Amino acid sequence: MSSNNWISSALRALAEHDSGLEAPAEVETRVLAAFRKKRARRKLKTVALASLAVAAGITLFFARIHPQPKQVAPVPVRQQPIAVAAAPTPLPKATPKARPVKRQPREVVTQFFPLLDVAPPFESGELLRVTVPASTMRRVGLPVNEDHLTDRVYADVLVGQEGLARAIRFVSYEQ
Repeated sequence: MSSNNWISSALRALAEHDSGLEAPAEVETRVLAAFRKKRARRKLKTVALASLAVAAGITLFFARIHPQPKQVAPVPVRQQPIAVAAAPTPLPKATPKARPVKRQPREVVTQFFPLLDVAPPFESGELLRVTVPASTMRRVGLPVNEDHLTDRVYADVLVGQEGLARAIRFVSYEQ
């Protein structure tokens, strides 16, 4: 008998002898379920970290585009002496004039457009006002003129507690 045949027959005999010692099928099912659950958590964690990195990159990008204004030292005001009149002359009564009312611009917003196909449960988050290229509006299905794709528009981005950008809405102002 060759050594390969002898090893094969010994392994078969051992498998037959130990066949009653195998774990029940339900143990295999539970182990596979635990493995899949752990893999799904790891995938969710990876997606969350990637979204957080993208959100941080977008924030840094917009921080560079819109730097904070530089502080300017106040200009000193020269004080000049005021001449005092001997006897004040009465002023004629002014008729009240109607001042034009300056209307505040009214904010107009779109609906929120989801940014994730399947989002984890939402517990809390922040609404961030950013400026984005108008081409972003086209990505969610809004019409944008070809001449204005690079124009900057305001948008509110809803970011969940895990750092994922979940939804976006676009903002404009009208008088």
